[in-house]
Amino acid sequence: MTPEELVSRLAPVRVPEAFARFGVQDALAVVALGLLAGVLLSLVLRALTRPRPRAIHRARARIAVLQELSPQDRMAGLALLLREFGEDVPPQARDALYDPAAPADPAPLEAAILVAARRRGG
Repeated sequence: MTPEELVSRLAPVRVPEAFARFGVQDALAVVALGLLAGVLLSLVLRALTRPRPRAIHRARARIAVLQELSPQDRMAGLALLLREFGEDVPPQARDALYDPAAPADPAPLEAAILVAARRRGG
């Protein structure tokens, strides 16, 4: 007996008629699953393609926040920010960090921060 003969002798599958038909409920279920898949895909794509702020913009924003502090606190904050970018404090700014009587000029630190941010991918 060949496989074709065997298949032809098999009885037809007995499935209730309600299961065999594709109805309105089935179509609505397919649409609902499609909408759910679209929402999930949208969330994943939004997370993957959201704009990320560049390092130079983050550095400028943090420098602007530090401008409201006292001169000594501002110098300490700028030095910390420069450290976060992986750079050392310039020699002309070191004295102002450790000597309260020394004039605190934030310009060298700010310039070094901006250069480090540009190097990092700013």
